[in-house]
Amino acid sequence: MTALFRSPFARWAAAILFLGTIFRLWYSMHLELVGDEAYYWLWSRHPDFCYLDKGPVIAWFMSAGTALFGQTVFGIRFFATLLALGTGIGIFLLARRLFSDQVAFWSVLLATVTPLFAVGATLMTIDTVYVFFWTFAALAFWYAKDQSQLGWWILTGSLVGLSMLSKYTGAIELLSFVGFCAWHPPCRQHFRRATLPAMLVVVALFFIPVLLWNWQHGFPTSHFLVHRGALDEGMRFRPLEVLSFVGQQAAVISPVLFLGLLAALFWPRLAPTSREQIGYLLALFLPLFLGYLVLSFQKASQANWAAGAYISGLVLTAAKWCEAVRLYPWARWIVSGGLALALLQTAILHETSWLHLPARLDPLDRARGSRNLAAQVEALKIRSHIHVVIAQKYMTAALLSFYLPEQPETFMPVSSPPFNQLVLWPTYREIHPDDDAIYVSNTNQLPASLEEDFPDIRPAGEIYTSQDGRQVNHFYLFVCRRSDRHLKAAAPK
Repeated sequence: MTALFRSPFARWAAAILFLGTIFRLWYSMHLELVGDEAYYWLWSRHPDFCYLDKGPVIAWFMSAGTALFGQTVFGIRFFATLLALGTGIGIFLLARRLFSDQVAFWSVLLATVTPLFAVGATLMTIDTVYVFFWTFAALAFWYAKDQSQLGWWILTGSLVGLSMLSKYTGAIELLSFVGFCAWHPPCRQHFRRATLPAMLVVVALFFIPVLLWNWQHGFPTSHFLVHRGALDEGMRFRPLEVLSFVGQQAAVISPVLFLGLLAALFWPRLAPTSREQIGYLLALFLPLFLGYLVLSFQKASQANWAAGAYISGLVLTAAKWCEAVRLYPWARWIVSGGLALALLQTAILHETSWLHLPARLDPLDRARGSRNLAAQVEALKIRSHIHVVIAQKYMTAALLSFYLPEQPETFMPVSSPPFNQLVLWPTYREIHPDDDAIYVSNTNQLPASLEEDFPDIRPAGEIYTSQDGRQVNHFYLFVCRRSDRHLKAAAPK
């Protein structure tokens, strides 16, 4: 450990990671939960060994965090910050092992100023968890490839298994490892030994709970994944969706950093580096990135879906940039400008209220207004003497469950398709068969199942949520009564 910090680059990287962690622990308490976080928090309150679209690992971390710090925002996000710290350490160790302390430092700096990873270092989302295990699986495999014994291979398989149980995208890293073994002649021996198969068997063992859960529930995960990728809409060719995907990647990575990554990929003579190390980084980057690029011809993927690929992508960029700065005087200015722009983007992303952006364009509005919404719904609950809340969208239901007093169970209309976990849990029909309800919706239309269950449904007004005097969103409220004996007006005063 002492030898590790003899290098000034290692000490600088450690300072960045330490100070960044302290800041994020503080900053995490200053944002309301976003819908994804509240949704996964609901998972932690319903322990299971699998969920509709993901494995249970994020629920485990949230359960641990809330056990330590209560059912609070800090409790939910505590392990996000620690996992981000761990990912930064993993990036440093991977880049140091492949290249040098200098490249490792610049890799950590790039990850720190990249908007995508800055968000993941604060919010407790799926990507924060699976990228942590993805990073250390990449590091473990680099050690395993030179070993004939099974220890490192079993460790690599376990890390991939945990990454996969965080997000099924983690399984794609297996393609990277197998592809590298096929490409790199010294590693081809593992196809003839028990090492590579042992790693695959370990990953398969981690997948058994997923298969059992899906068998018990009618395999809803496959239907969800097909729907999420728009593969149930028929094959179509949409070039504009591809441009949208590429544009989103440039935005979340930062434009100059993204262009630098593309130059590292497609301009190998720019800054020649070790063929074996670059081949490994490409093997880690290309399967995941190209998979989502191809999928975007059907429908543009979400900006964060390729997050795991950028672990190796940023290390590759750092290695190429370090060499380019040594070879070309002009490269220093481009690198400095790219880092400054990324840092500015990330800094602005932490506080956007002063920009006065429209609600639909402000990225932080996802973390605003939920407490205010819950306060207005609670006021209607008191006036109407109703305690059951149903929401049109699963994220709205999850946020209301967290921010309403005593954090009650919330529900969705029964007619909703099974594309979220709330639909698979017991419904309000089963838990509250005779109770009235309040319905919270983004539209003024009612689902058929709600009209079937509640003979009398009356509008209770259109409300606007706000934070710090700024309007964030708007909703429609309805009072849903089951029988005539409970009829009463519930218009807001």
